[in-house]
Amino acid sequence: MSSPANTITRKIALLDLDAFFASAEVLRDPSLRNKPFAVGGGSERGVVATANYLAREFGVRSAMSGAHARRLCPHLHFVPPDHRYYRELSKQVLAVLRDVTEIVEPASIDEFYLDLTDNQTFQGSASLTMEAIRKRLRDMGLTASAGISCQKMVAKIASEERKPDGQFVVPPDQVVAYIGELSLKRIPGVGPKSLERLQNAGFYLGKDIQQADINRLQRLLGEKAGWLLYQRCSGHDPRPVVTERTRKSIGCEETLRHDFQHLRQVESFLDQVLLPQLQKRTGQSRWQDVPIKSQTVKLKFSDFQQTTVSKTAKNASPSLFYQLLREAWDRRQQRGVRLIGISITLPDPDEQLQLELDLD
Repeated sequence: MSSPANTITRKIALLDLDAFFASAEVLRDPSLRNKPFAVGGGSERGVVATANYLAREFGVRSAMSGAHARRLCPHLHFVPPDHRYYRELSKQVLAVLRDVTEIVEPASIDEFYLDLTDNQTFQGSASLTMEAIRKRLRDMGLTASAGISCQKMVAKIASEERKPDGQFVVPPDQVVAYIGELSLKRIPGVGPKSLERLQNAGFYLGKDIQQADINRLQRLLGEKAGWLLYQRCSGHDPRPVVTERTRKSIGCEETLRHDFQHLRQVESFLDQVLLPQLQKRTGQSRWQDVPIKSQTVKLKFSDFQQTTVSKTAKNASPSLFYQLLREAWDRRQQRGVRLIGISITLPDPDEQLQLELDLD
């Protein structure tokens, strides 16, 4: 990957806290350290938010039902989540990172991008800087993995290479080759449906996209998504590390106490529970005062399969949620509904640079 002579090569890192919720709980209760446990609900209706690495050895994973997790690991211990505590701990991590650089972007509660281009710590070595940061976090009782490169996407993917408690560097002159050997399922934004579409067309690895005709990709995925995937796989990701993130969406969802079998039950829950929650989160008293890009309804069925239905709109509308809900309901195939969610996507001022390809 070449760059103009007058362009300074960026140093971008992605720090990913390992099994963050689980590590946070061990800090409060050290007796959990040597037993398999999950954060979440262990009941028939419960869902695993995360599991420690001992539990993962039994196959326990996030988003798995609590009942299934118990079948995989009968002696699994469950800890109820405490999101306020996790947010406070995440802020402490952010403070550690800002001791090194002010250019930190919290991508989520447990992921942080850092721009270390102008950092002078350890004579400008991003690798040594990240090792020192990870040692400070380890002293706090938290382990973290890191990926380092000249761009955000590759840094994020690289952070998965040495998990847990390790780091991996992809130098600028190796970025294109590194992406070329990746399975497309490791490219952020390539979901199951788009992956199937790509594989059916003979695209399996990053190098397949690098060698592809961009017009063919655009016919396969759509103009924007095809262009973005080609750019990312070709090593182009100019997105900066931004210290103030724009909220992309607002949503709410609830796992039901028992499966709903009738449309009127779902519509009543939408009316009485979800719509009031969502409107409160928008901060507006009138729906028509909320500018949006789209609205989405999600249903998860009794077999844990889920479906989403979205439609573009300029302003939020409760009536559109009911319409989308009925479309999603028609896909249930006699299954009960165990979870309902609704969300709105907000206008994005930097849309062309987004990593998420929205291919599905």
